[in-house]
Amino acid sequence: MGTGRTLGPLLLGLFVGLSVIAALGVTPAYAKGSGGSSGPTYSCAVSVTYTTNTFYVKTTVTATGGYLPGPNENDNVKAYINGVLYNTQSSAYSIGTNVASTTVTIPVSSNGSGSYTFQSTILSNKGVQLTSCTGTYTL
Repeated sequence: MGTGRTLGPLLLGLFVGLSVIAALGVTPAYAKGSGGSSGPTYSCAVSVTYTTNTFYVKTTVTATGGYLPGPNENDNVKAYINGVLYNTQSSAYSIGTNVASTTVTIPVSSNGSGSYTFQSTILSNKGVQLTSCTGTYTL
């Protein structure tokens, strides 16, 4: 049959084409780290400072075993007083290493004194949650 002879070059062309596409796709813009296919692990820490009627919530995010995905990330901070959400702030920032930090400004609640909790959620530029952490402050 003549089918085997014409199918050979077609399969070879398909194999070469897929090989070229695969080779182009293996060069990521940001390295995944040495952790193999699992990639880096992400963690964060929140520090809170207070001045008259204003909180400064600094979030530092760290990638262990690789780099932060970049080229930018978002920090969404929710502020609670005595367990009740009263404010949400967001900050976009550029990164290029395995550690980055950003600070958001949050006004003091109209309730004034109490126990404040700041929940920081770090999202990649694709909207995927990388990590989250919490800081507290009592007025």
